[in-house]
Order: sequence, then structure tokens, then C-alpha cells
Amino acid sequence: MRLAEWIHSAAEELAEAGVDSPRLDAQILAAHALGRDRSWVLSHPEESVADSGLSSLLRRRLNREPLAYITGKREFYGREFFVDPDVLVPRQETEFVVERAKLWMHGGGDWTVLDVGTGSGCIGITLALECPGCRVTLLDKSMNALRVASKNADALEARIDQFVHSDLFHKLPKRRYQLVVSNPPYVAHADDLPPEVRDFEPHDALFADANGLAMYRRLAAETYLATGCEALIVEIGMGQQPAVEAVFAEYGWQLVDAMCDLGRIVRTLTFIPADVVGRLS
Repeated sequence: MRLAEWIHSAAEELAEAGVDSPRLDAQILAAHALGRDRSWVLSHPEESVADSGLSSLLRRRLNREPLAYITGKREFYGREFFVDPDVLVPRQETEFVVERAKLWMHGGGDWTVLDVGTGSGCIGITLALECPGCRVTLLDKSMNALRVASKNADALEARIDQFVHSDLFHKLPKRRYQLVVSNPPYVAHADDLPPEVRDFEPHDALFADANGLAMYRRLAAETYLATGCEALIVEIGMGQQPAVEAVFAEYGWQLVDAMCDLGRIVRTLTFIPADVVGRLS
């Protein structure tokens, strides 16, 4: 079978299964199975292909397994990150956390940064690479997630100060972090999620009680943060700004920035703690 024929057939099956980008996914699956990149696949439509694992990869995608878990990689902020089912698939909207943090740090300098719930490490590792001089700690309650983050740090040659296995700050060494960043779990219900997310990604990293606000409340109530950091930047879900802002306000945090994506959807909120508010007033 010619490569173009396989891609056409696979794309039709993927479309019938409800996959959003069937042709693109078919091309990426073919590239992965053949050990090539997508540009090679596009430029060799007449190439004769044996199965080479193509059918097994296609079955996995037809079952709605995320493409990133099948290929073991996902691009984030222009870099390739290793991913597996122990971590969330990095998303484009999370890049706005990086953008806001870079602006806060003016692109670099001697900053201490804590990435809470680091998962694959995509936020903290990217900041370590993009902001020379900053010292980054990656924290997660999942040891398996920390292994993924460590693998990515090694592959991307990022200098990470510490990898900390802890549920929030219980086992975190006592030190001052000037900037805290987090993409916490904030999904309230699974009903509207696509099967790729609902059935495959780690639920501990997706779902939160209290209508999706539980982790925000834990962060806001944490005195370790409120007396040490200069700013906290969090990702939020669509339409969550009023509720998240209210939670942080209960504990004296002040919202200083809300960053939107290109669709004018608020993706990140930046808060400063009560002691910083007092110094500025």
C-alpha cells in the first residue's frame, strides 16, 4: 500500500470515530510508526509501506487514546516534552502561564521559582530555559510525574534546583520562593470533556472538588505562600475568574493581572499576597 493511501484510509476511520483532526493525526501516526517526521511523510506520498505497527497505532487512536500518549511526546513553547499517562498532556493555553511569568521576572534574573503540581515539568522547565539565572523547584505529589519531569529536564538540559515529592508544601524545604506558578486541577465535572481527556489523563491532575475550586482554596489559604512569595500565577478554566478571584480575596490576596488568550478567554490570574499589598499601599 502507498503511504498516501494508508493516510487517506486512516483519516476516514478517525473521522468516523469522532477525532477532531483525522488527517493530521493519521500523518503523525504514520511518521511515528516509520521513524520519520511529518514533513517526510508529506513529501513521500508514493512510498510503499508495510504495516510497521501502523494498524496497532491506529487502533489506539480509534479508541481515543491521546496522540501524545501514543507518540510519547508533545510540543510546548517550541520544545518537545516527553509525556506518558502519569502526566497531563501539555496544552497551548498553559503557555500563557509561562508568558505571564516571564513578564513578571522581566525575562530573567536571580529569581526563585516554585512550580506547584509540575506534572511533565513543562512550565517550570520552560521558565528555567527562558529566564537565565532563575532557580526553579518542581513540586508534585506524584512520584511518577516527577520522574517524567526529571526526564524532560535532562533531555532539554534545564538546570532545576530541586524536585520535591510533596502534597503541596508539607515536605517542601523551608525557603522563600519569590514567584509561584501552578496549573492546578480545576475541572468540576467530566461530562463535557472529550474521551481523550476523560478516559486517559490522570484524574488527580484534572478534577477538583468544590466546583473546581478546591486547589485554589488550598493555595490561597497557605500561610507558607502568603508570607513568602511576591506573586502567584495560576491557570484557570473558562469562566472561572470571578470565583477564583473571590477565593483568593478571602485570604487577603489581590488580583493584579488577568491574561487572555487570542480568543479573549482569561487563562491566567496573577495575585500578590497580603503582606505585599500592605507594602504597596
